[in-house]
Amino acid sequence: MNTPTQMSPHQAEACAQLSPLGAKLFKYIEFDDDEELIVEIHKHPIGAIALGAAGVIIALIIAIATTLLARNLDNLNIVSSGNSSGFKALLSAGGLILALLALAITAIIVAIYNNNVIYVTNQKIAEVAYMSIFNRKVTQLGMGSVEDVTFRQQGIFARLFGYGTIIVETAGAVENCYFTLLPNPNFYAQKIIQAHEAYIDAHGG
Repeated sequence: MNTPTQMSPHQAEACAQLSPLGAKLFKYIEFDDDEELIVEIHKHPIGAIALGAAGVIIALIIAIATTLLARNLDNLNIVSSGNSSGFKALLSAGGLILALLALAITAIIVAIYNNNVIYVTNQKIAEVAYMSIFNRKVTQLGMGSVEDVTFRQQGIFARLFGYGTIIVETAGAVENCYFTLLPNPNFYAQKIIQAHEAYIDAHGG
């Protein structure tokens, strides 16, 4: 696989059309000299917002719960009155540390969610997705293996915020591809269909 410093002029030209994240992850997919980049797709920001909000709520619950517990420690008779002040400080500090840890984990989860790019070319659909900090998955599906492309929007929020799932049905033993939480799924599904039809016209069914 070519690194960014080893890119051919054709690859560099395609890379220049991409977003900063798309250009960063572009090196992980195969891109031939006769291949043309059609579109780059990112996850909808609603997913990052939901993950971030959930993490902040969890951190607030931890902070509030430990603070209330520390303030009411004397009434609970868990420790003796002589040791309560030290235990309260320890409890408050532990709650703060746990809350900050929850925020840090949330930031990592949001970063992992955002580090996901789908590339549609005239020859393939390629996805680079981070499953964890150290676990990256690269999926590449040739246009010749595409049988059908549909999209799905379920629920009021999907319709309201304009996100959904694109399902690429494949031929033979190749597993179908599901791309979730994508913006404007109808538009991008049409782009994939057009690329597939052009591939079939050029290479046959």
